[in-house]
Amino acid sequence: MIVGQDFLDLAKKWVAEPTEAEWRCAVSRAYYAAFHEAKQLLSDLGFQVPRGDRAHAYLWRRLCNCSEARVQIAGSDLNSLRGDRNKADYELEHTLVHRQALLQVACAERIMQSLRAATQEPAQSKIREAMKVYERDVLKDVSWRP
Repeated sequence: MIVGQDFLDLAKKWVAEPTEAEWRCAVSRAYYAAFHEAKQLLSDLGFQVPRGDRAHAYLWRRLCNCSEARVQIAGSDLNSLRGDRNKADYELEHTLVHRQALLQVACAERIMQSLRAATQEPAQSKIREAMKVYERDVLKDVSWRP
């Protein structure tokens, strides 16, 4: 089975290569590495992550509203990295410089480290409860299942 880390490993390999095409692929895979790490965390916490395009906003919004500062930053960074991924994949008329690709891969790695730290108690329970409150009181759309 493949996991988010596998995408990050590939992104690190590609970002070290000499062409813009490889750097763009690195940014894309870096985003998906962090995306899948976030998806796994929320699934492990009991949240039903939607499929398809809806999953992107679902993840970063809950992370940004989890009451754990490091994870909130990871949520914001995940959202920004998605924008960077979109530019890398769709805006070919704009040059992607190597330094920017390096920063984006490093950002994905930081996001993943923050999310992994969130799997430990007491952070895990604190995050779960804050996300449940956010869903119930703000979104009025509960996806958590015991």
